[in-house]
Amino acid sequence: MKDILLITPPFTQLNTPYPATAYIKGFLNTMRIPSYQMDLGIEVTTSLFSKQGLSKVFSTPDLEAIELSENAERIYQMKAHYIKLVEPIINFLQGKSPNFARQICSDNFLPQASRFEQLSDLEYSFGLMGYQDKAKHLATLFLEDLSDFIVEAI
Repeated sequence: MKDILLITPPFTQLNTPYPATAYIKGFLNTMRIPSYQMDLGIEVTTSLFSKQGLSKVFSTPDLEAIELSENAERIYQMKAHYIKLVEPIINFLQGKSPNFARQICSDNFLPQASRFEQLSDLEYSFGLMGYQDKAKHLATLFLEDLSDFIVEAI
């Protein structure tokens, strides 16, 4: 029997790994059927949310000729800050640099656009000791702001 490759397409489920291919692979393992799994969502996301990916997004031809919303214009004006922080943010969200949480949680560390306007009382939501969860929430808002820009401008 030939090997089986299970592919999760990109943009299936952005906030958590999509479990279907993992379940199928697990079942095939119990049947001793060789299989491999690939998540294109993770590959596309890590490629897009990288220094190189964001640099391409922000240098798209005619981007300055497009009439952007106030929110997208704000993000565009802070593009250098977004490009500088995107890889450390992705590394943190992947669990590679958990100590980065305190920096993310500090005031005015992340560039902030419209997604940050939704913030309620973070101390109430996460408590004084919930730095990891609070930082994950803020890092996600950072990526959602960038996603909003990409949807509008690209």
